[in-house]
Amino acid sequence: MTIIFIRAVIIYVFVIASLRIMGKRQVGELKPHELVITILISAIAAVPLEDSSMPLANSIVPILLFVSLEITVSAVSMKSYRIRDLIQGKPVFIIRRGKLNQRLLREMRFTLDDLVDALRQRGFFNIDEIEDAVVETNGSISVLPKAEHRPLTPKDMNLTVKENGMPVTVVMDGKTVSRYFGNEVLSTSQIELLLSGESATAEDVFLMTVDDGGNAYIIEKDDKN
Repeated sequence: MTIIFIRAVIIYVFVIASLRIMGKRQVGELKPHELVITILISAIAAVPLEDSSMPLANSIVPILLFVSLEITVSAVSMKSYRIRDLIQGKPVFIIRRGKLNQRLLREMRFTLDDLVDALRQRGFFNIDEIEDAVVETNGSISVLPKAEHRPLTPKDMNLTVKENGMPVTVVMDGKTVSRYFGNEVLSTSQIELLLSGESATAEDVFLMTVDDGGNAYIIEKDDKN
């Protein structure tokens, strides 16, 4: 039992490391070749767990090979758009200038339910509101609404709006977070200064974010004890 536990931990850590090397994507955002590699890695990683007599190398070596192939394919795709188109495919207009392309809909085996459902998820309940819709290489649909259905922006009204940037998490569940995003660092002293400005302590804060303009947003803990 101990050996099985150790083997499971080793494979788990190795697969996590392999997927981290390949990059951050959700399953629904994977390109076809990335999805294939992910499925193969999952299948190969499961074999040594089912057969404890199999050497771990029989699983680790193929996984290393697949990860290397994925990195190589990604690197080559970045250099050549022809290879990129061959492996990933191209985005296509399924609605162009307000007109639905029924031929492409059939070729891509998209049902009307698939299309309408994707539009609803993006907040459009009437297909007549859509100017352009693109089926991306990962199968998702990007939508450009017609001008009269787009949200009004300050630019449309010739207004100047101050840009405060994206809020960064500085306190989470009662603990200060100096490095929430990988390349965004805020020292503990800076965070404590922000907290004092809001008359709060980290221990009483469930979540606190701050933007480039110094605007803080705080959610206090329900139970401060």
